[in-house]
Amino acid sequence: MPALERDGESPTDATDATDATDGTDATAATDANAEPTGRDDPVPESVRRLVCCRITGSDRSGAAVGRAIDDPVATARRVADADRVTGAVAVETCERAAVFVATRTAADRETGIRAAREALGVPDPRVERGRTAVEHLTRLACGLESPILGEDHVLGQLRRAFEAAREADLAGGVLTRAADAALAAGRSVRDETRINEGTVDYGSAACDVVAGRSGAPDRLVVVGTGEIGAEVVSAATARWDLRVDAVSRSPESDLPAGGGETLSLGALPEAVADADAVVTATGATDPVFGAEAAAALPRTATVVDLATPPDAAPAVRENDPRVVGLDAVRARVADGLSVRRAAAPAVERRVAAAVERFLDREREARAEDTLRALHREAKAVREAELERARTRLDAGDTDPEAVLEDAMRSLTASLLATPTERLKEAARAGDGETIDAADRLFDLDRPNDR
Repeated sequence: MPALERDGESPTDATDATDATDGTDATAATDANAEPTGRDDPVPESVRRLVCCRITGSDRSGAAVGRAIDDPVATARRVADADRVTGAVAVETCERAAVFVATRTAADRETGIRAAREALGVPDPRVERGRTAVEHLTRLACGLESPILGEDHVLGQLRRAFEAAREADLAGGVLTRAADAALAAGRSVRDETRINEGTVDYGSAACDVVAGRSGAPDRLVVVGTGEIGAEVVSAATARWDLRVDAVSRSPESDLPAGGGETLSLGALPEAVADADAVVTATGATDPVFGAEAAAALPRTATVVDLATPPDAAPAVRENDPRVVGLDAVRARVADGLSVRRAAAPAVERRVAAAVERFLDREREARAEDTLRALHREAKAVREAELERARTRLDAGDTDPEAVLEDAMRSLTASLLATPTERLKEAARAGDGETIDAADRLFDLDRPNDR
């Protein structure tokens, strides 16, 4: 059965994105009605130091994606050990492997990309730089990049990956700030939109059918131990306290089964004899659930046939009301997907807003660094002037007002000395922008008649 995927898998990378502004990558395309994400002002330097290298199931086989990151912390360490790299986080989610990297400067990003490529073991991963790396991380956290639109598991996967990297001293600074912002956005869209509502996987949909027809089962038999069978077991054990037995065509197959056991296909009639529900998903070319199994099945049980071609024999499918076919399950999944797709444009807009808020905070952080340095300098000047004033008073200067006036005059001169010299230099160079900036910075009412 084909995997259920979201619409519009990102078709390209952002390797050629404009470096000066980190223009929006195709992977971050938003709904036509979404608010714009770009600004005229430059992307903050801290953000320009970020890159993301990734591979997905649409680019490589599932096995190749699974091999790319066998140990997330070890993978991140290999990248972080590269020269000029300041941090790295390796993330493995469903059908996706990605490495997020921070470098010392934006000019060092290519070094980070090479290190990530080597760690992933692929020469041509998809690449996002700067702003588009932040956008991709935020879209990932919000469920827009998942094979199943809006799924919740990715939030936990991202959180654990970044926590592991932090604990290993492999990530901090802008990497963790970007992750915190993305995870906050992911939680928010799930709380405030319908992006994760409805049943959109076959395992959960099969359980919905069972619950609607037979109630909560005490014993479930899953026929088929492949991916869909595993989905059913996972959904059932998360939802109910029950026993799950598996039936497989291959004796060596092993499906984790809620305290139950794995039986051979030949034992199917005996396996279903006291089952409350049966879900089949073998992928066999011929029916495996025939008249004998149907006769052994309790009257109140439900059979959900997820296989293509069907596992239930034609006579059983057509004449036994206990059997529910794939079409009914697909309809339930389609309903859930329609709800999520309808919510996607709103989530796209929230992603754009979240990215812009993060960029604003990074811009403000740069100003805060400058402000802290300015306050340190002003404090040092103030302390020096206070010490000189105290010394004069201790030496017997009996005119405190004169001491205070001299201290204030000296303080003002010290604070304005460097700005005064810089503005004179700007005037001599014809640099009106710097002078205008000083006017704005200090809110000056400068005469215009010169």
